[in-house]
Amino acid sequence: MSLKKEEKDKIKEFLLKTISIGENPYKAMENNFKISRQTVSKYLNELVEKNYITKNSKGNYAINFYISESKIYKNKNLEEDIIYDELIKKYEIDKKNNVKHILVYAFTEMLNNAIEHSEGTEISIHYTENYFNIFVIIKDNGIGIFRKIVREHNLKNENEAIFELKKGKLTSDAENHSGEGIFFTSKVVDYFLISSFNKTFSSGSNEYFYNIEENKEKCIKGTEVILILNKNTERTTKEIFDEYTSDGFVFNKTKITVHLAKDYLGHDFVSRSLAKRILMNVEKFKIIVLDFENIDNIGQGFADEVFRVFKNKNPDITIVPVNMNEEIEFMINRAMKNNLK
Repeated sequence: MSLKKEEKDKIKEFLLKTISIGENPYKAMENNFKISRQTVSKYLNELVEKNYITKNSKGNYAINFYISESKIYKNKNLEEDIIYDELIKKYEIDKKNNVKHILVYAFTEMLNNAIEHSEGTEISIHYTENYFNIFVIIKDNGIGIFRKIVREHNLKNENEAIFELKKGKLTSDAENHSGEGIFFTSKVVDYFLISSFNKTFSSGSNEYFYNIEENKEKCIKGTEVILILNKNTERTTKEIFDEYTSDGFVFNKTKITVHLAKDYLGHDFVSRSLAKRILMNVEKFKIIVLDFENIDNIGQGFADEVFRVFKNKNPDITIVPVNMNEEIEFMINRAMKNNLK
């Protein structure tokens, strides 16, 4: 039976996704499509011929990285836009406009961070593509981003630095930088990972990036940023900026995923002191979304500090709690009612 082009393309796409997550393509096809093993082999051979996948001596398949550029720069008088034009711009030709905009934004923001803030002497850049994704790795041999944030903001440890970084608007050079770069870059790409010494900060979905976890086990001396961007994404930089800014200009909204406070700060959500640490440095925002997903309960002191004490001190700031269970909603409503007395 002859398959239509649309059906063939669907099968090939499925094979590529299966291989990209390290699964056996024959077994996956057997469970999802009614076609012969011989036909599967035919499609796999076509993908090998197109250089989309490779086959090793043991007969295992892997997604092929068919574009690859690497270069090491001395960190002296570097300009991120010139480096982008030199290394990457030539690969824009077959990309959608929204993907090009995301790529140039994310690359130049992260390279600028390394140039101006790393205190390192060298910066290495690696750019590669496979059928689905663009990968960018920017690495420096500097002080380390989390250690620098601890130093500049007088924090207790690197875990606190990561938690603050996730909020946005954190910078060690307020005169020259808004602190928006890492926050927005982590939102516009599909997967974002910063590794520095033995600490990591990641954001996004790594559904098809099963080997990324291996990078988290490495001890990076300095800072390494990994950006992964799906070539077919419909996301735009504008929609991400619109989500977190007012009138498209002022970055005034942040989202705090509350359960991360336990991961990074190491305490349950009972005390006023933890509430204060979660809300540290958020006065620069006008809207704070507190996401209580995966949180079972909060203490009276925690709720009172966030929804009464902080609110009284900052009446112009709106706190929006989301993903609450009944117990958390009760504690929040109780604190807010006390505020009205």
